Amino acid sequence: MQVQRFDVGRLDRAKRTGAGGARVPGSISRTGVQTYTDSQGNTIREYRPPEEVFSPASLDSLAAVPVTVGHPPAGVSPSNYREVSVGHASDAPTARRKDGPVEWVDGALIVSDGNALRKVDSGDLAEISAGYTADVVPEKGIAPDGQHYDAKQTNIRFNHIALLPAGHARAGSGAKLRLDGNQEPTMFVRHDDNASLASAPKQLVKVDGIDVEKGSDTHVSLLERSRDAEKKRADDAAVALTAAQTAQGEMKAKLDAAETKLAGIDVNRLVQDELAFRARLLPALPKGPDGKPYDFTGKSRDQVHADAVGPAVMAEAAKLESAAERAGYVAAHLKIKLDAAGKTPAPLHTPTKTVEDSTSSTEKPKFTDKRADAFTASWGAGAK
Repeated sequence: MQVQRFDVGRLDRAKRTGAGGARVPGSISRTGVQTYTDSQGNTIREYRPPEEVFSPASLDSLAAVPVTVGHPPAGVSPSNYREVSVGHASDAPTARRKDGPVEWVDGALIVSDGNALRKVDSGDLAEISAGYTADVVPEKGIAPDGQHYDAKQTNIRFNHIALLPAGHARAGSGAKLRLDGNQEPTMFVRHDDNASLASAPKQLVKVDGIDVEKGSDTHVSLLERSRDAEKKRADDAAVALTAAQTAQGEMKAKLDAAETKLAGIDVNRLVQDELAFRARLLPALPKGPDGKPYDFTGKSRDQVHADAVGPAVMAEAAKLESAAERAGYVAAHLKIKLDAAGKTPAPLHTPTKTVEDSTSSTEKPKFTDKRADAFTASWGAGAK
């Protein structure tokens, strides 16, 4: 069964980055037995063996995971990363450190958010908690340090690392923040620690899935962060709705204008005008390569004029200085070509007639002009 777990480790001294953030070495995860509470309120002691805590796949999943303030209820995903992230874990190799019977995974966190940095500097955020998933296998046993356990964690995969107030160390009293060499913040030990209480916590409330001291700066900060995130989502939704409504209004106005313009157009007159234009210029236009009539499809009237006078005329027109000269030059050549195409060809024959042969005295034979028959046949009249 795969479950989500939140475990706490220790932060050591912080060093400032060039951008003003803090690079904070920390003890992030450890071996041994840790106590959790299931959904029914039952206490479960889970063993985290070294071969799982330090497995290459587990350590690889830790590199560059987001750093958050508290645990986001559903973890960190691309959809909420910008809202919850205040930094990230370093992708540098982690170190393995032994502390008595417990072994720690040591790494570095890069904290970049100004508000989170102030909380770290003041000690309000004194611990780190690793958010991860693991497969929990029911298995009773005794850990090497003598502690009994009810289950064992395998396939540990990290999702994020949360900054927490002092006193929330599930991993034990070793999970504390040391920002300078002389002072350590006051902390208390959870019920799963073997040590006694160093100081009793004040009233705790749950925010974003974690317990924080009621009325503390951390409590207020988490509430403000949640409020700001909700407000931003509502503001973004309102802006998007206004933009959509504005665009819809603009489209309706354009549609109304187009309908008004169309209502005033005499479509029949436009069609007749176009047909007349094509009929007038067709005699001067070249035919297609297959002998079919000129294709007007997709051609503007300027293109039709250019095709009618030919590329040589258009090339000469391009040499003229003004648009008026070029237009007049093309129009004149077009008129010449249309006039030539519209002239009636000279007669090629005389009409069919009977010619008398004076050499015969008995019967007068009739002769037909064959050229006339051929011409009239070509025009569909037929020979008579």
